[in-house]
Amino acid sequence: MGDVGWDAVVALLTSVGFGILSAVFPVANAEAYVIVSQVSAVAGPVSVAIGIAIGQTIGKILLFLGVRRGKEFPFVRRHRAQVRAAPAGPARTRFRAALATLLSLVGQKRWGLPVVFVAALVGIPPLFAVALLAGATQMKVGWFALIVLAGRIGRFVLVALGVSQLHPWFV
Repeated sequence: MGDVGWDAVVALLTSVGFGILSAVFPVANAEAYVIVSQVSAVAGPVSVAIGIAIGQTIGKILLFLGVRRGKEFPFVRRHRAQVRAAPAGPARTRFRAALATLLSLVGQKRWGLPVVFVAALVGIPPLFAVALLAGATQMKVGWFALIVLAGRIGRFVLVALGVSQLHPWFV
C-alpha cells in the first residue's frame, strides 16, 4: 500500500464508524475521540480527522434526509397538528421564535450555506440542530454534504494536529 499502512486504514475506518455514531447520537463526542486517539498515538492525526469528518458528514446527511422525508409521514403530520393546536406558554413561544429565526436563516440562499459552514467548523449554532433545520428547507443535499465535510475536516484536523503536538508532554 505504499506509504499508507494498515494501521492508518483501520484508524480511518473506525473513525468513520465513530463519526457516524457521534453525528446521530451526540452523547458520543467526536472531539473526545480525536483527542484520545492523538494522546494515545494510535494513528496519525490526518487519518483520524478525515475519518471522523467523513463519518460525521454521513451522519448529518442521515439526519438531514430523515427530516426531509420524515415530515411526510402521516403520524408526523398528526403530531404536528396536535402540537400546533395546543396553547403555547411563554417559553414555548420564545423557543418557536428563535427556531423560526434560525430556520429562516438556514433557508435563505444567501445565508444558508455560511450558517452550515460555521456550525460545522465552530459548532455555534450546533450542527445537530442546523442539520435538522436544513432538512426542513429547500437546501440541496449535495451542497449541504460538501459544506459539512469541508467544515468538519477543518475542525477535526485542527483538533488532531493541536493535540498531536502535545503528545511529547504525555510520554
